[in-house]
Amino acid sequence: MNILVLNGRPKGERSNTLKITKAFLDGVSSKQSHNINIVNISEKDVQHCRGCFACWTKTPGKCVIKDDMGELIEQYARADLIIWSFPLYCFGMPSKIKAFLDRMLPTNLPYMRINEDGICNHPSRYDLSHQRYVLISTCGFCSVKNNYDALLCQFEIMFGDKLTKIICPEGELFSIPQLEGKTSEYLYYAKLVGQEFAEYDRFSEHTQNKLSELMYPPDVFVQMANASWKINEASENKDQNDRSGIAGIVVCSPYPF
Repeated sequence: MNILVLNGRPKGERSNTLKITKAFLDGVSSKQSHNINIVNISEKDVQHCRGCFACWTKTPGKCVIKDDMGELIEQYARADLIIWSFPLYCFGMPSKIKAFLDRMLPTNLPYMRINEDGICNHPSRYDLSHQRYVLISTCGFCSVKNNYDALLCQFEIMFGDKLTKIICPEGELFSIPQLEGKTSEYLYYAKLVGQEFAEYDRFSEHTQNKLSELMYPPDVFVQMANASWKINEASENKDQNDRSGIAGIVVCSPYPF
């Protein structure tokens, strides 16, 4: 199976979301090897769509912009499983991977059709009926409700019942080594759903529920998250106070370690 991972995190390999994605990939590959290609979108030359529609008229299927998108579209079309991996940015996806999505326009045909359900859209230029899609995303909030509504709606419209999701609030915890006891448990279940996906083409209800559980209660997480910003503010105040000869104020973190 050809697996294409679209890592949309601007930090590339330092992505918290990518840690979950790699655990999922370990599970998928635990019983059978696959051709896995991880693309760090932040490192690619992906310019913004100009809206010229030349890919539909003058050069059908080919964008006139000479950057990395031509090769990426070829990889996308060949993939059997596409994993969209990125953190939540302003109720959506980071701008660079949004540009990637916009530049997928050449993969559609210009004419429109009305489906049996009354939905009007553009048919695909390629036969992508073999493809499956997994959305893996983290955020710095402690809830999915309201924060992910727009993004999930977009992906469900694009991929329908071929979409599977791992949505992880409290994702910033993966960057704190002292909390590995909690985060490693989450990664265990991410690997387990990878095994399930490879074997059954779906997640079990039990494992999906485990991935939907918060690592810390909302009030505890909010306290920890807010304290981290206070620490930064205290550090800045300390630098300023030290320069003025005034002792800085140290704010203790309530992280449970």
